[in-house]
Amino acid sequence: MISFLLGSILFCFNTFAATEVNLTGVELERELNNTVETANDETVINLPAGKFFFKNELLITKAGITIRGRSPEATILSFKNQKAGPQGVLATNDRFRIEDLTVEDTAGNGIKVIGANNVQFINVRVRWTAKASRENGAYGVYPVLSKNILIENCEVSDASDAGIYVGQSTGILVRNNDAHHNVAGIEIENSDNADVVQNRAHNNTAGILVFNLPDLKKKDGKGAYIHNNDIYSNNGKNFSTKGSIINLVPKGLGYFSLASQRTEIADNRFRDHNLAHITVSNYKASERPIKDPSYDPMPRGVFIHNNDFGPAKITLPDGGRMNFIMKFLVGFKTQDIIYDGIFDGTYNGPKVEALDRICFGKQTTSSKLIFANLHLDYQAPHFPLPGRLTRDLAEHSCELPAVRPPEIDLNAGTVTSEIKPSEDEIRQACHNKTPNQINRTALEYDCPKLSDYNLFLNPKDPSKNPRDGFGYQLSNQLFTDYALKDRFIFLPQGESIDFRPEFSMEFPIGSVIAKSFSLKDPSNGIKLVETRLLIKRSSGWVPLNYVWEDNGNAHLERAGYVFAAKTQTPAKEILDINYHIPNLRQCASCHSINGSIMPIGPRAKFLNKENQLETWSRLGQLRNLPTTEVIKLPSWDNEAAPVDLRAKAYLEINCSHCHNPVGNARNTGLFFSTNRDSSSVEMGHCKTPVAAGFATGGNLYDVTPGQAEKSILYYRISHNHLAVKMPQLGRSVSHKEGNALIKRWIDQMPKVDCKKN
Repeated sequence: MISFLLGSILFCFNTFAATEVNLTGVELERELNNTVETANDETVINLPAGKFFFKNELLITKAGITIRGRSPEATILSFKNQKAGPQGVLATNDRFRIEDLTVEDTAGNGIKVIGANNVQFINVRVRWTAKASRENGAYGVYPVLSKNILIENCEVSDASDAGIYVGQSTGILVRNNDAHHNVAGIEIENSDNADVVQNRAHNNTAGILVFNLPDLKKKDGKGAYIHNNDIYSNNGKNFSTKGSIINLVPKGLGYFSLASQRTEIADNRFRDHNLAHITVSNYKASERPIKDPSYDPMPRGVFIHNNDFGPAKITLPDGGRMNFIMKFLVGFKTQDIIYDGIFDGTYNGPKVEALDRICFGKQTTSSKLIFANLHLDYQAPHFPLPGRLTRDLAEHSCELPAVRPPEIDLNAGTVTSEIKPSEDEIRQACHNKTPNQINRTALEYDCPKLSDYNLFLNPKDPSKNPRDGFGYQLSNQLFTDYALKDRFIFLPQGESIDFRPEFSMEFPIGSVIAKSFSLKDPSNGIKLVETRLLIKRSSGWVPLNYVWEDNGNAHLERAGYVFAAKTQTPAKEILDINYHIPNLRQCASCHSINGSIMPIGPRAKFLNKENQLETWSRLGQLRNLPTTEVIKLPSWDNEAAPVDLRAKAYLEINCSHCHNPVGNARNTGLFFSTNRDSSSVEMGHCKTPVAAGFATGGNLYDVTPGQAEKSILYYRISHNHLAVKMPQLGRSVSHKEGNALIKRWIDQMPKVDCKKN
């Protein structure tokens, strides 16, 4: 291996060669999904020129995948007709690269990557053609909880939150990008070692932001180096939704630091801002509560030097509260630097010293620096507005050690080699069935037909008569467009399940969990739609999805699709739905716990129903059932049970597969479990949202106690917009009965003032 350092990127060249696949563009969405599903790790997928319309998000779960177009002008992936999935592109594994294409008009975020090592966005355009609309996706380019990130030569516009957003990550290079007409152009949040250099941030509400926010998995980002950028004309309307932190940002800011730690802003060129070129602020200026005991709201160690500031101009307030306060204090004239001065030791708190100071070095501007300390922690008696302006630069005449650009290792990340069976091997294993026996040899292969496994006595009816298997029931079920479900477990002969108190039970290798979905069609009765399998192989659980045909056969469906259907609810209401057959990677995204696929339903607390566990233990199907009482949850619709427990059980089965400390929504800090207190911030109690975009519905908190109609949680579970609804997959209509329970749960909570709580 040969490596060398160029700029702040550590390039490494391996001796292996990636596989390249050239797609034709005929039914590109299906072709691309099938290719991603069957590709080996370390594969480059070349897309043709053209504009292609996608109905589902593109999910990448394998490592080492590159998606490459011809150019942003030539290859356009449009999600204008999107029917499923909140993102345009979502990647969840290491060594992901996307380049030379455009992603546009996604329902939610443009391109999101979570939990990956080595992420590269090269020459990508993300945009919303509706221009400035709060219903545009929140983020254009969006890596989170990742490391070794390169974002280069990209253009992002019209995002309703941030065009380029890097959250809770480390080792970041954002270079030579064009972020314009977003609310925030470029945002670095709760991240370490970010180098933001040679970008153009213009015509946004605010140009470049570095934030540290409370209640997140990763705390206190440090080491942002913002240098040699062109930051100008960021005076655009803030078209984000009320309730999001970005909605508090006043227009007219070039650079905005909120509670940032160890940050250097140098050698930038600022022009034409209506409020301030640079603003440094304490999180308390947001007037939001802080429930996170480990969170530090103070900006510390901010070094501002060698910047060129354009001339000041006179502008009027824009109607926002903070914009008015700032303009009122400074005299309606553009400031080079505004510092809110909260707890800086002037009126409250100890004096900030040493490396925690806010330091101004020499600037390249020839005119005198226009500086304002607003002292927003000062409140004059009988005066409605906070603040007391001073312009003393002496306290900030200091220097801090330089922030060093990080080394970005573009050879990092784990890649596994998988030996795939040939078509002949699959055919031989799947077709050579022994009558009256499960085809256990075939369980090691992805067979083209469900009947190849011989799991049911009647291969055309998976609702009953499992071969050497047994049915099971759950006390609470995940809602899926009012679908009816039949569940079965198949164990290897002589094997049994090991009891586990949390997450899924431990199943032996060779186990199969089958779940069949049917719709109650008002015209044709019960219509069988799909059967999903989880097969436990030596490599772990593998999801497979079989779609039922009119001839009574079920074929393997890798790519997934959406179709229009009707269904009838228990209340006899007939609904039009867009039923979503997930692709296999979407199965994996919901079933992922700490990077590994796990069953969702078979947990002790959901299986403990009508002596089911005791029966399994007596029959030898379950080992190590404890003699002490196992937690037993009431069904969410059991009116005799406490509302609090029913609501938490409903949220756990429907939401906790992502909303847990190691799930795919771990970056939100919102974790649903019956073990948690309903008044905890992890359950949403007075919790401010993270990365919700317009999905807040204009609400300020995930759960506003006593007021369901003002709670983001209730808003999201009761709406069906792709970028709003929760859960994000598995439903096209909301669950009215479940919504009513969550509304009742929140409304019964004692009311509190979240701002003071």
